[in-house]
Amino acid sequence: MGSRELKRFLERFKFRPDLCGYVGIERERFLTRKNGVIVPEAKQFLENMGDSAWTYELSACQVEDRTIPRQDPFWIRQNLLQNDYWGGKAARKLELYLSFKEVGPRTMRLDVYPDPRYLEIVKHISRARLSAACRVTGTHIHIGVANMEEAIRVHNVLGRASGYLAALGDHSRGERLKLYRTMAPDWKVPVYESAEHFFEVAKKKGFAKNPRNCWNLVRISAHGTVECRAFGVTPDVDEIMDWVSAIRSIAKEGTK
Repeated sequence: MGSRELKRFLERFKFRPDLCGYVGIERERFLTRKNGVIVPEAKQFLENMGDSAWTYELSACQVEDRTIPRQDPFWIRQNLLQNDYWGGKAARKLELYLSFKEVGPRTMRLDVYPDPRYLEIVKHISRARLSAACRVTGTHIHIGVANMEEAIRVHNVLGRASGYLAALGDHSRGERLKLYRTMAPDWKVPVYESAEHFFEVAKKKGFAKNPRNCWNLVRISAHGTVECRAFGVTPDVDEIMDWVSAIRSIAKEGTK
């Protein structure tokens, strides 16, 4: 039974050796009115946007854009700029703006996007955790890996560097990370000794059936990547490219 459970768990991770070393980026952003007030208009924005590069988050006041996995820094940067252009244009049609704040005010609305997974999550968390989840935005950087063995090595080296990476991407004097810790008490990145150990931790922490329910600052993603969630948000695309460079440099230690 144990080996079958482990096999099913490992099958949840769709590694793509052909995308090893490729980088994908997700950026969460608040939607605001001209006066800067954050508003729960994600559904309207996405309907107007009509682009699969954009999606929703738990907070109905946030949207997320995603880049196509790339290796070449030039094309990663171009993709980020392209998303900014089209996202900004779609927002303005609704008299909305995409904000680069990484922490929303305590008074902001806590509307939840009507996604079944998110609606189920909020049934089981306190209002303090819901507020923390809604009030933070971040930039998540994925790096492709060939298999689980490599994923564990890259995960561990990025995990050990997560404090440095969080400081590198901080624009709120640590407030975003403080709220993230409230939202995700299991934010600390464990060191996995093996695939079997990873499975045991996943069972203990409750994400063995759905890797998306792992909230560590660095995690092995079901997409076949290692995902770093330590960075805040910035309007400066070149700064994001510096983060990508840092991730790649550190990850090399895990691919040796």
